[in-house]
Amino acid sequence: MIHYIFIFITTAILSLFRNRKNIGLITFLLIVILGIFAGTRNSRIDNDYFIYTNLFSESTTSKSLGDEPTVTVITIFSKFLVENYVRLAFVIYAFIAVYFKLSSVKAYLFSTLAIMLYVSNLFLVQEMTTIRAGVASGILLWMTPDLINKNNKAVLFKIFLATMFHNSSILFLSIYFVNRYDVKFKYMFFILGLSLLTPILNLNFISILRLDSIFWKAKVYLDVKKYEDVQLNIFNFKIIISMFYLAVLYWFRKKIKYNGFEIFLKIHILSLVFFFLFSTTGLTFSLRTYELISIIQIVLYPLIILCFNDRFKIFGYIIVISTIFVFFYYNIFMAKILKEYSSWLF
Repeated sequence: MIHYIFIFITTAILSLFRNRKNIGLITFLLIVILGIFAGTRNSRIDNDYFIYTNLFSESTTSKSLGDEPTVTVITIFSKFLVENYVRLAFVIYAFIAVYFKLSSVKAYLFSTLAIMLYVSNLFLVQEMTTIRAGVASGILLWMTPDLINKNNKAVLFKIFLATMFHNSSILFLSIYFVNRYDVKFKYMFFILGLSLLTPILNLNFISILRLDSIFWKAKVYLDVKKYEDVQLNIFNFKIIISMFYLAVLYWFRKKIKYNGFEIFLKIHILSLVFFFLFSTTGLTFSLRTYELISIIQIVLYPLIILCFNDRFKIFGYIIVISTIFVFFYYNIFMAKILKEYSSWLF
């Protein structure tokens, strides 16, 4: 697992040396390093590699663009350029996702912490595994300035673009409505409370709404649930961490004077709502839906620092840095979501 430790330390050191003069260069280097690392990984490292290999192969013979047309477009483009088009498709996906995410945080107040949060968690979960969701969540992060400035047409366009990469991005419409109509926090918490009834009452909304008969992927997730060996713990450590940040940030919200904080926190609440709402559909679907939206964590969590007075801000930094190390340790050494790294490039 030395390669994951190396990439984590390298990106952390590079981001620490960012300043106004070299921000463009450092961001470029980080995009190249992470893009190559994720895009050139060999097979058998993650659980989804062969699924995507088959998806890319089938898309070249498909007579239609399908429900996620970017798969076909990227694959055909890759096949036009090189013989081993599957490898190039992985590289393209990796670079698009990393670009969206890192370019979106390059001017962020706590950019170094945001990058470390990203690399310790969602980079490993998405860019190294669920590559389509990685691009879609990157578009969500790219969309945040438009949400802040109420550029509704731009928001809708980017949601549409995200669905071209991953059709679960249709859930981003909930963010659009919450933001456009400025839904109050009391209603957000009410919705969160209602979503908790789903696992308590064992409601399966995919079956209730018969979404499995409309969307073939919904049926796949229900079929996968039958063979999942691990039961979903709705209060796993990542959810507990999410709830902790939600409680602290909401309690001290009046201290946090940062443009965009409110919509960041509301998106965070929505990620929990969808996690609980789909918790009865199986481990795979609920976690991946949560991860799709929880990219907002990388710009939300560091804002806990602003909850403290200048004299005690160090405690905010300790909380965030501790979260980073817990994420990294859990993903690599406990959950073992990835096997030992190797690359076809080096």
